[in-house]
Amino acid sequence: MASIRSSTVFSVFLLSIASGCAEAQEGSDVPVVNAAQPMGSDLDATSFKTELEKGQALLLDVRTPTEYASGHIPGSVNLDWTAAEYETQFATLDPKTPILLYCHSGGRSEQAREYLEGRGYSAKHLTTGFVGWKRAGYPVEK
Repeated sequence: MASIRSSTVFSVFLLSIASGCAEAQEGSDVPVVNAAQPMGSDLDATSFKTELEKGQALLLDVRTPTEYASGHIPGSVNLDWTAAEYETQFATLDPKTPILLYCHSGGRSEQAREYLEGRGYSAKHLTTGFVGWKRAGYPVEK
């Protein structure tokens, strides 16, 4: 008897979730985020370049020094996200200065963005990383 009751409760729970999801997709009052569109602090190469050209942000490359030496976005500063002392290095950044972050393909820069935002910094990152920057044909220096 208890098994039937818990199955019924579980079924009702699943139905209410499914119903809520359907309403969220169809309802005009509920915003639906397009997964192909980056969020406000997640920028594609074109949006990242536009932000960079405003000249108001620190451009931060969070790859290793070896990766940085092999090529980077002009004007960037290298602070290795994987270094043992990354917290000490990031603590030297001015929290009033917006930060634009990138890495090889977007994973480390997303982690660094979350870390910095959690400490009150304004940070945005290049979702496609340095790979996407180069693919877009934007300038690179060694």
